[in-house]
Order: sequence, then C-alpha cells, then structure tokens
Amino acid sequence: MAVSTEAAALPPQGAAAERAPVSAWISLLVLVALGLYTYMDRQIFGLQAEPLRKALGLSDLQFGLLQGLSVALFAAVVGYPIAWLSDRFDRRKVLAGCIAVWSLAVGACGLADDFNQLFLASSLVGAAEAGLLPIAYALIPELFRGGQRQLANSLFIVTGRLVVGLIIAMCGWMIHAIDLWRHLLPDVLQALPTWRLAFFATALPGIVFVPMILLLPIGKRKSTVLADGTPAVAPADKPTVWPFLRSQRFTFFTFMLSVGLLVFGFGATGAFIPAVAMRQMGMSSLELGNAMGIATFVSAGVGLLIANVGMKWLAPKLGPLLPVRVLAFAAVASGVFAASLYLAKTPVQLFTLMALHHTFLMAGTMVFPTALQEMTPQPLRARLISLIIMFNMVLGSLSPAVVGAISDALKPRPDGLILAMTATSTTALLISAMLMLLCGRGFVQTTRVARAAEAP
Repeated sequence: MAVSTEAAALPPQGAAAERAPVSAWISLLVLVALGLYTYMDRQIFGLQAEPLRKALGLSDLQFGLLQGLSVALFAAVVGYPIAWLSDRFDRRKVLAGCIAVWSLAVGACGLADDFNQLFLASSLVGAAEAGLLPIAYALIPELFRGGQRQLANSLFIVTGRLVVGLIIAMCGWMIHAIDLWRHLLPDVLQALPTWRLAFFATALPGIVFVPMILLLPIGKRKSTVLADGTPAVAPADKPTVWPFLRSQRFTFFTFMLSVGLLVFGFGATGAFIPAVAMRQMGMSSLELGNAMGIATFVSAGVGLLIANVGMKWLAPKLGPLLPVRVLAFAAVASGVFAASLYLAKTPVQLFTLMALHHTFLMAGTMVFPTALQEMTPQPLRARLISLIIMFNMVLGSLSPAVVGAISDALKPRPDGLILAMTATSTTALLISAMLMLLCGRGFVQTTRVARAAEAP
C-alpha cells in the first residue's frame, strides 16, 4: 500500500506549546506536492494504457510488468541506502537528487521504442521514488513539535489522499490538452504520439521542484538531546535494526506480509481498471480520467471519515489492538467489493464499485501509519519504515504481472481481463485480513519493546 506519514500517536517532541514557523508549513506543502507529483507517471501509464501497449506491441503480461515489477525492482535495492544517506547527510540534497533522477527517468519513458527500454526507464523511476517517503517520514518530526506535529501528520495524510483524485483528473485533462493544442507545438513534437508527449510534460515540473527543495529550511537530521545537553540515547546503547527485527520477527512478518498483500490487492485493480474501462467499455482518456478522479476523490473523503469516526467509536472496545483490527476489517470489506467489480457492465457501475472498493482501502491506509509508528522505535524509524515500504512495494508490484499473465491465459474469454483482476485482488485481500488478525497476537508486546528501546 501506498503509506503516508508518521502516525499522530507518536510521543510529543518538545513543548506542546511550541509553534512551528511559517517555513515549516511551507516545507510540509512542498512534501505534499512532491508526493502528488511522483504519482503522475502511474496515471499516464493507466490513462494511455491501450495506445502505449499497441504502439510498442506489448502483451498484458509485459504491461503488467511495467506497471509493477519495473517500478519496484530498483526501489527495493536502493530504498534502504537512500534512507541511510538521509539520516547522515543534508536531507535536501538527497531528496533533490531523487526528484531530479525521477524527472529524467519519466522523460526517458517517453523516448522508449520497445519493452526493454521502457522497462529500464520505469525501473529508474521507481528507484528515484523510493527515497521520498522515508525522507518525508523523518522530516516531519524535525519541522514540527508536540500537537503541531500531530496536526502536520494529519494534514499530510488528508491532503495527499483527497487531492490525488484531482491529480488523476488533471492528468486526463493534460492528455486531452496535448491533442487539442498539438498544432502549437514545434514541428519536431507535433508528429509524436500523445503518450510520448504526456511523459515529457510530466517530467518538466522537476525543473522547478529541484531548486525549491534545495532552498527548504531543513538539513541534516539533528540528534535528540536531553535538557542537560546529553544524548537521549547513548551511542553505545542505541538499538540496531536487525536485532530488533529478529526479536519481533513474528509481529513484523505477519504485519509486513498482510500489508504487502493489501497493496497487492489494490495494485491488481488499480493497474487494470483503466484498461477494462477502455477495452471493454469504450471509454476515452478524458472520460476515464474524470471517472477515475471522481471515484478516487470520493473514496478518499469517505474513507477518512470512516477511519476517524470508526476508530473513536472502537477505541474503548479494542484498546491497543485497534490499528490491527481496523486494518483486518478494511481488508475484508475491500476484498468483498473487489469481487463485485466482476459484475460491472457499464462505466457507472464499474466506477461506483471501484469507489466502494477504494473507500475501505483508504480507511485502512489511514490506520497503517499509526500501527507502523507504534511498532518502530524512534532511533530506527527511518530505516525500519524504508524496509517495510520496500517489502510492500516488491510484493505489491507483482500483482499487475500476475493479473496480466492470467489475462493472457484467458484470451479466448471476452471477460478474461476483469476476471483475472477481480479474482487476484479478492484472494489477496482476504488472506491479508487473516494475517493481520494473526499479527494481533504479538502487536501489543512489540509496541512495548519499541517504547522501551526509546528510553534514555
């Protein structure tokens, strides 16, 4: 699953009355904008799925690999080293370097002439994107303290989830504008297909973002100190990543695998709903972008409402097990609506069911940071989060390839793609729910060990 920011359940840092400067809020806005910007390449793949596939002669399996495995391939390798660098050097430079590489790699996608070239370019996109979330997770506690940090965490989650629907719609309008204003482009660009120009247009904002990041009032991570100036955790006593993971392996294994399957199930539908809508229901890119944008926007808003109201109501009943129990319920509910997608016969039915399916996925996403934050001690947070994100990306990235392979095997069936998509997603989500219930057996103990590791 795509994850957001640190949970608001963290212990306050600094005085609760300490107010963050305006520059901190500007930095938060830039982090949100970067998260949305790096979401655009996937929308171009989705909205231009059929033209791109036909132009390069891609099978459904190859297109699924481009949607998932290629993005996660390099990300799984470089994610931890980037988190390590961001803990030790100027975070601005590390983050700016990631965005620069991301923009260049997206532009390279528009230059690809075959599957191999596009696979390599999209792999570099995933590698560059791998640094964004771990760095953002580490930066927010440095920019905000006490109650304001909790507010900043909430705004990062809410803004990203609500605006992402508008980003999808904006990508649809951008593709429409390219065709509408093609005659205004230089002669050398007018003859290029729309999908190539869309990748070029997506890469351009990187020119603005890189210097903007370098000017942010943030830098190398500072060590936490006590009032007398001594380190909060003496260097010799700092917990280390691998011993901590080994001691809590059951909780982390079941949690990571459960969330990975949640992302897997989301990827199975998210990567192919656009193709189903265009191939089986004849939707245009503009219609598809609007429908995807509206469904995502609505599901994000309702999902946030369900998560907030539901958690307040359930907190007295479930106590410290609240996050894992809510995640299990979200997986079951989203799995039921994933299965119902197979019954859709019209675009309205398809995107209504998609909105219901995504609503519970979004609700689970809002709980994920709380559970993850409770499980990880502060001195190890960036690296542990990076490992969990990379694991989830690798497992989640396999779903488009699995759906594509099953769809290719079902070619004689006119409903082969939607059958492959719904069966894959439903199975993954139901298994995810069972694993999250198992995770609850060790979750409370793991949170206690994590808090003990933070003690001076």
